[in-house]
Amino acid sequence: MDRPYYGAISGGTSNGSSRQQLLQFRPPFHPADGGGMHHLRVVQHQPHRLHVLHDKQLHDPRAGRNGSIANSQYRIDMDYMKLRMEHRVARLQKKCKEHRLDEPKHNYKPKAWEYLIQPDYRLVWCNVFKAASTSWMYNFNLMAGYSTQFLNKTKDVPVQLARQKYPRPSVEKLRQAINGSISFIIVRHPFERLVSAYKDKIQYALRNSHHHKLSIRIIQKYRKMVNGKPVTLLKYPTFAEFVDYLLNEIKHPHDEIDMHWVPMTKFCTPCFFHYDVIAKFETLEEDQNYLISIARLDSVIKPQWKNAGKGAHTNEVVLKFFSELTGAQVRGLYDFYRYDFELFGYSAKEYFKE
Repeated sequence: MDRPYYGAISGGTSNGSSRQQLLQFRPPFHPADGGGMHHLRVVQHQPHRLHVLHDKQLHDPRAGRNGSIANSQYRIDMDYMKLRMEHRVARLQKKCKEHRLDEPKHNYKPKAWEYLIQPDYRLVWCNVFKAASTSWMYNFNLMAGYSTQFLNKTKDVPVQLARQKYPRPSVEKLRQAINGSISFIIVRHPFERLVSAYKDKIQYALRNSHHHKLSIRIIQKYRKMVNGKPVTLLKYPTFAEFVDYLLNEIKHPHDEIDMHWVPMTKFCTPCFFHYDVIAKFETLEEDQNYLISIARLDSVIKPQWKNAGKGAHTNEVVLKFFSELTGAQVRGLYDFYRYDFELFGYSAKEYFKE
């Protein structure tokens, strides 16, 4: 089987697939990266390869055409980024085979429903909620023709706007589109993603919304009582109560698990579809600059991170929430998200109590 191709697109896209127009790259197999190394370096680190750009270059629409600049204050180390992506893809493929997740089963089949195909710019994306989904839904809506003025003012839900332009594809249509496109996914540490979803959809649920009504049901069923009184008077479920609800739903499902906390592996079935880029929330600035560069989107969209402020001190916040859980609850969550940890190279070691 041929290795995937990476690099800056050269020439037009009228003949042949964009994958064939990417520079071929065959990296060695290395352990997956930890997601924390940064390679948007300033001049004193590697003056022969990377340097700070002048203001004129920052606003030059031609910047980025050579695949080394991507709307950033710094040049991207493209060689390293190619290696990073190849390592992530190699790990994904290896773990898929190891766990036999690339084989259709009764309860695990290719799911194309959640992918967006952008034919004009030859992009394919699986939208993982709570993993920079707001930012990239905005980008896809820009590419669909919505103006920035409209998107900044409208009260319409971004994903609903997008689906008016990007119909949900069949498995066959998705596979055909991937062959001629740059395909990508943005992933996030499963426990950080879960806490983000809890805070956004449960703790700060909009009144009378679906998640607000769900919160009321969680409190009614899972709030503990001591001497006839509730252990807390919080008007929203505690994180531990939310986890009790989730673990019970996993064991005794009544409906589909909510898309905001369903495992990425189940939501996107990544073992059935090829990715050129696996971006991580933890290295998003670098990864999306790389994606924008190889897809030649620098004149169309700008690197941005909507809701970035909510991610401040993420690790400390998540550890605090997890300190409220029992060992059995943490183990239950790990088992639920096990393949997300395995396929995308995340660790849960620090979340388990000694």
